[in-house]
Amino acid sequence: MFTEFKRHLVSYSILFFGFAVFLVLFFMFWPDHTKQRMMSIALGMFYFSWGVISHVKTRHISPHVFFEYLGVAALATFLLLMVTF
Repeated sequence: MFTEFKRHLVSYSILFFGFAVFLVLFFMFWPDHTKQRMMSIALGMFYFSWGVISHVKTRHISPHVFFEYLGVAALATFLLLMVTF
């Protein structure tokens, strides 16, 4: 597992940086729920795009992987949207 992580260090660094930026912006926009919802949708789109692009680059993309990233992104976005109501 650690060797796999080292091989894809740039991809995981981009993912970690994206999550960190989201976390900072989400709490920075705390009183404004509309901006938080927009950030939640942006995070879902970012995560889905990151997953598909990273698997296309390694040529390990399949319908299963595509729909897995789509489902996780949709579920996480839905949960974050529910938190802001």
